[in-house]
Amino acid sequence: MPTKTVAASALIFCMGIFAHGQAMQKTPEQVAQSLIDAYNARNMEGILKAYSPDSVAYALPSGEVILKGHDAIRKKFSRILEPNVNLKVEIVNRIVDGKFVIDKEKITGTDNGRAIEFYGTVIYEVTDGLIRREWYLRN
Repeated sequence: MPTKTVAASALIFCMGIFAHGQAMQKTPEQVAQSLIDAYNARNMEGILKAYSPDSVAYALPSGEVILKGHDAIRKKFSRILEPNVNLKVEIVNRIVDGKFVIDKEKITGTDNGRAIEFYGTVIYEVTDGLIRREWYLRN
């Protein structure tokens, strides 16, 4: 085999390995969607898998820290996952810009038999396949 052919084959092989490794990593949009899917499936472990253990959530525009780490996330979502609460999230609009995902969400369902419907906007910062920071718009 000529030297150029061997070098080209090796390069293609290495690129394939690199591409395969990249395929294993979820994109920021896939990470955000995995969170929504886990929420709608009422799957706490799936919700936590979307977040870095040291993730931080902020209120906008104040910048106040409202959640920090898995324990706070579990506490937030455990209320939503109670048997008498049945909420679903629908993505009304999604913008993906690099590592940021901005979701306009419509939350509907029931809480103790009372109908619920409201909208919210969340910004996720995703790195290395996990939500590291998020911002909740507060009016």
